Amino acid sequence: MKSTVAVGVNWGGSDMRNLERHPGITIHRMAVGGGIMGALFAIGTVLIFVIGLPVSRWFLLASVLLGTGIAAVLYFWHKNNPVELADLHHPPPSVQTKQP
Repeated sequence: MKSTVAVGVNWGGSDMRNLERHPGITIHRMAVGGGIMGALFAIGTVLIFVIGLPVSRWFLLASVLLGTGIAAVLYFWHKNNPVELADLHHPPPSVQTKQP
C-alpha cells in the first residue's frame, strides 16, 4: 500500500518518520576566519545572492555607491582635520573643570 500526501505527492510507500534526520548545513558551524578565506566566503555569498535574486543587484549597487561616498567624505574630513593620539586621552581645555 502506497502512502499519498494530501497535495498529491507520492512517497513510494516509505515512512519518512522512521528515517534519521540529517542535521543539515548550518552557517554557524562553518569555520571561516579573517584573511583571504573570509574575503572569498563573503564575495561568494554576495555573488550567490546577486545571481539568484536579480533585485539584489540594485541593493548591491546602492550599497557600493553609498559606501564609496561615505568613505570619500570621511577620508577628506580626516585629511583636513587630523586627530592626534594625545587628543583621544584628554578632553579639550574648555571641558575640563577647574581645580580650586
